[in-house]
Amino acid sequence: MAKDYKNTPKPKDKVPKPMPGWVWMLGGLAIGLFVALLVYLQAVPRKVTTPAPVEEKSRFAPKPEKTKKPTVKEKSEQKPRFDFYNLLPEMEVFIPPQELAEERERKAADAVTYYLQAGSFRRLEDADRMRAQLALNNIESHIQRVTINDSQTWYRVRVGPFKSARKMDKVRNRLRAQSVDPIVLKVK
Repeated sequence: MAKDYKNTPKPKDKVPKPMPGWVWMLGGLAIGLFVALLVYLQAVPRKVTTPAPVEEKSRFAPKPEKTKKPTVKEKSEQKPRFDFYNLLPEMEVFIPPQELAEERERKAADAVTYYLQAGSFRRLEDADRMRAQLALNNIESHIQRVTINDSQTWYRVRVGPFKSARKMDKVRNRLRAQSVDPIVLKVK
């Protein structure tokens, strides 16, 4: 007759108990410390010294001469360990005031002013609308009227002037964030 194995109890295999968490923690800590020790030993510079060859001493060998210690006078004749006391005064350069004034004049002559042109429109109303949009975003602008070939009139919306390229770039990035791609104009 056939035996029904469905309801028969299964023999429980001996399942080992799981290891407690603190054992895993200590094991991980030990491995981490070992790796840190290996890294430390790799990074520490090693001094390789080779032992001096051992010579057989003879009773009749002459005694080595003692080296005399340097006296105070000899120590003062030696070069100092740090020479920045001498280097710093040598590195100072005196610039006459006339040269400074000439350099300032050159920089003033090369002064550049930057403008950002946010748009150019045929109708004043369109330019005014762009200027209002910029004003809502705290960007000051002005409208410049330009006549081309004595017949066409254009209205340019400009932001600026900027004395430095850094300030101009900040405003340019703000305009780009508003989907306005300005043109950079440089005026001497």
